[in-house]
Amino acid sequence: MKASHILATLSFMLTAMTILQAADDTVTNALVGHWHGGARIVVDWCKQQRLPVAIEIHSDGSVTGKIGDATLKNGRLSRNRGWIGRKLNLATDYIITGGLTGSIIAIEGITRSSVSVPLDFTSNTLVGGVHTSGSKFGGKKDGILSAASLKLIHME
Repeated sequence: MKASHILATLSFMLTAMTILQAADDTVTNALVGHWHGGARIVVDWCKQQRLPVAIEIHSDGSVTGKIGDATLKNGRLSRNRGWIGRKLNLATDYIITGGLTGSIIAIEGITRSSVSVPLDFTSNTLVGGVHTSGSKFGGKKDGILSAASLKLIHME
């Protein structure tokens, strides 16, 4: 591959990444507060079928709470796409990232170090999924724990 093709490809990728990212990480008032709900665990190596989630989104974008049995640490809510990404239905509106302290599923001894929670804000509800750190091809010991159909309701 010629250097000009490589540069063009890299330029395209950087532009696409910029388009997907929003310029503003401001948390709206509608997002601030306590959110509670759960998701359906989709990995076949986990016996537990539901993953409870209870979080508090703060006006500065910090997020605290529980993902399963683990405590979210250094949680942060940020925008995950810009207006073009929204029009093209790429990525989600928001994403929560942070570390985890303790087992995410204590009864099964499943512990992971971090989590990402991609979310869309629809009809005063946050919907999305949960993905922990881990190996793509791992199992209970070190695989990514994924949960789908996450629905969080704003608790007033």
